[in-house]
Amino acid sequence: MSWKWYNTGSLTCLTVPKWQVAGIDLGFSTRVGGASMGPYDALNLGLHVGDDPNAVLENRKRWFDHWGVPSTGVAVGEQVHGTNVIWVKETDGGRGSNELGTAIPAVDGLVTQSTIGLMAFFADCVPLYFYYPDLQAVGIVHAGWKGTASKIGQRALECFEKVGGRTENAWVAIGPSIGPCCYSVDERVAEQFRSNYDKTPFLVPQEDGHYLLDLWEANRTLFLESGVRPENIDVAAICTADNQEWFFSHRRDGARTGRMAGWIRMRSTKHEARSTKHEGIKCSIHVHRTSSLD
Repeated sequence: MSWKWYNTGSLTCLTVPKWQVAGIDLGFSTRVGGASMGPYDALNLGLHVGDDPNAVLENRKRWFDHWGVPSTGVAVGEQVHGTNVIWVKETDGGRGSNELGTAIPAVDGLVTQSTIGLMAFFADCVPLYFYYPDLQAVGIVHAGWKGTASKIGQRALECFEKVGGRTENAWVAIGPSIGPCCYSVDERVAEQFRSNYDKTPFLVPQEDGHYLLDLWEANRTLFLESGVRPENIDVAAICTADNQEWFFSHRRDGARTGRMAGWIRMRSTKHEARSTKHEGIKCSIHVHRTSSLD
């Protein structure tokens, strides 16, 4: 498996070592090593789920300290299960890192050529990570079933392509999320995939009229069809719902549960002198607001 577990202090996390070697900090947190209590124990990093805010801020401090980045060097989006992807600039540092109200509004995807850390939150939805070596640019996307059905991963690729990125050179990582072992959906959800995908082998019919949905394979298929090389796609294939010791899960635990963080940051500064006119521009405008952020 290209994804690897590692321990740092009290935290247990996942990363892709080859990205680290390339100068890209990539991480996915677990629930281990935090200050939260009750259903949010222990490393809940979501401020929007009803946990004690002081505990969440302590958890975030531990997370930021691990990466050696202050909260002012982190940008967070307001996840709404849509397909908005936006370029983040250095001056966006601190947005959403300590307060819900300052998050970049109505976006589920963040991309940047700066050294700002990009952070998104998950409790079954799929974290998608991007690195374009030719642009020296990175990104992170929150892709639940709605985002995956609406091809938010493709929207992110298009963001990079519009400024000269070559998709055949892109690196993509698909992080832990609910797996096909645990994710049953109804006909309404299945039809949205059939409407947007030519083929849906990642939907497996069940006798009760539901379908097992493989979000990993749906996103991987989308990337392959978009031109990403198969050897450049790293799939964790770790189910959040099936590993209660390590992960929060909205499907397993209900609304009163925590959130893991997906994290990406470019350590290299060789791009910093470059002028990027596209920073702050939204790359797509389709939004599907829901009340559940996972």
